[in-house]
Amino acid sequence: MKKRINLFLIFLIGSFGSLAQSSQERLSISSSMDSTILNQIKSQFQLNYDKREREIGQYLIKNPEQKRSFVKDGSVYYLQRIDANGTPIYINTKNKASGELIKANQLYTGGSLGVNIAGQSMIAGVWDGGQVRASHELLSGKVGMQAGQTYDGSASNYAGNNHQTHVTGTIVGKDIVNQPSARGIAFEASAQNYDWDNDLAEMATFASGGYLISNHSYGYSNDNTLPEWLFGAYDYQAQQWDLLLKNAPNYLPFIAVGNEQQFNGNSAKAGYDLITGTCAAKNVMTVGAVNGDKTMSDYSNWGPTDDGRLKPEIVTKGTGINSSYFADQNTNQPSDVAYSGNGANSSGTSYASPAAAGAGLLLQQYYNSLHGSYMKAATLKALMLTTAEDLGQPGPDNKFGWGLLDVEKAADAIKSKSSAGNPTAQQVSDTDSKGSFIEEITYNIANNGLAEREVSVTADGSVPLIVGIAWTDDEGTEQTSAEGVDPTTSRLVHEFDLLVRNVNSSNDTRPWKPSVMSNRTANATLQTGWFDGNNNNYKQVKIDNPVAGAEYKIFIRKKASSPAALKAISLVVTGTSQTACPQTLTLTNPTHNVSTGIQVFQAVQTVVASNVISGSADVVMRAGNSIELKPSTSGGGNTFESGSGTKFLATIGGCAN
Repeated sequence: MKKRINLFLIFLIGSFGSLAQSSQERLSISSSMDSTILNQIKSQFQLNYDKREREIGQYLIKNPEQKRSFVKDGSVYYLQRIDANGTPIYINTKNKASGELIKANQLYTGGSLGVNIAGQSMIAGVWDGGQVRASHELLSGKVGMQAGQTYDGSASNYAGNNHQTHVTGTIVGKDIVNQPSARGIAFEASAQNYDWDNDLAEMATFASGGYLISNHSYGYSNDNTLPEWLFGAYDYQAQQWDLLLKNAPNYLPFIAVGNEQQFNGNSAKAGYDLITGTCAAKNVMTVGAVNGDKTMSDYSNWGPTDDGRLKPEIVTKGTGINSSYFADQNTNQPSDVAYSGNGANSSGTSYASPAAAGAGLLLQQYYNSLHGSYMKAATLKALMLTTAEDLGQPGPDNKFGWGLLDVEKAADAIKSKSSAGNPTAQQVSDTDSKGSFIEEITYNIANNGLAEREVSVTADGSVPLIVGIAWTDDEGTEQTSAEGVDPTTSRLVHEFDLLVRNVNSSNDTRPWKPSVMSNRTANATLQTGWFDGNNNNYKQVKIDNPVAGAEYKIFIRKKASSPAALKAISLVVTGTSQTACPQTLTLTNPTHNVSTGIQVFQAVQTVVASNVISGSADVVMRAGNSIELKPSTSGGGNTFESGSGTKFLATIGGCAN
């Protein structure tokens, strides 16, 4: 149970943080990264980009019939690079009420979570073709092209401008009366917009600024101009993105999987084996698209990668998404009130991916509001995949990934997160029993394939017990044309695995093993042993009918071939038990320690629950985005008080029912 209340408080030298990401919090994230390495990577990305531009210029001189960019079937195509074999590689935009389908609205005012999380002060990065219409009524005052971006205001580029404007609106579009269906997922958030040129160098700068989420609704054209070996390949592009993300572990890009299911350059695979370029990177979230009734769309690309990794990883609604447009569809003139509607121009994985990115902003904001920090990218990814609604074949499959994003369920896991545990310890027990367990493990498991990290939890029994682990992996070995078509060599560097054991019965459950390229249409199976050919850097164990009150142990191992160095692992467990409860909690005045600057408060107000809450629950109080503190008239020297009516969010963590 979470309840918004007004409190009258006296503060002693300190205040509460806001409910959204502040510049200080971004600075804290930024300072946790190695700026020297990030700057070196950025410089190398810039040099690589400059080299590619020279090669493209030379290619176009020799091949004047080729164009740098053009529009085909409503998508913008752009010559991104010339590969090592002299083949031109084009990228294109991925055109084809998503918030309600993924239950993001449950975090808004009036939703089931009882909070007002809508992206306030959160910032998304948007890389795309064309330019955003910053003056659009849905976007004004909250978006804008960043310095150094190319601007093309000609009518020939309106398709690209429409795309960037639509994608941005899907993430952060305002909640306005005359276009309610165009509301963005994180409608109180804002965006920094970039064109798709030189994206990696710009992303390195974005990540080093402490930002958390970006969207990329573009990728290889996947038509018959693309060499066959690139389908499913972990190529140079995927490797370079993993290099960046290894060094920016808080940053998670969301990538549209593409729309070439029916018409592509790999038609022999009947819609499968269409994962290319950045979509094949290990540390991104690759997003597919479903229809409004949760059925598979007739355009969303299917995996897996050549080494058998599951792609896409998650799906959201991509069909019939109304959002802002750069130009009016009837007059083809720029307009601040132009909308796509929900017809043919409003469908595609381009519009599924930004829905997931917007949801990522909401979940990061909500996590920080309750727990005072932001999740690592691997934790957010594990949370989304562990709580997804299974669609299609049982377990993970190469069409739907792990299923439909379920923001409400992910938020419930954040709300009921246990405060027990020690990330550096070898053995941990969930003594809080609040309903979920989320941990960023920094205990270094020995790389002998036998040493284990153990976590004990108690099953609730009324819902499945689901355990997921994820990690941000190092960049793998680049795949080249010399390896031929569909080589199965794993691109993992660090590999972890898990097993869940019922302590009483000694029954073991191993992770899902997604189907690989050779049997890509088959149902997923379960691993039969440790490190059983599962090359994913997210793994999940699901026990559909756990024994209520039984203790389950989670064992995590590191493969012997993995580097000995520490690699953090994110663990998400849902379906743990929740203890019985009193109905009243009283806020008390903790001891103040001026020397450490800990903020404290005096409060005599009692928070009364409307239903049963956990006996081990804790109360978290956070100020609104801004509060006014005045010298106290009653609290004595060096004390301050907030005025009557000042609003705070008081939440009771670990609630049952």
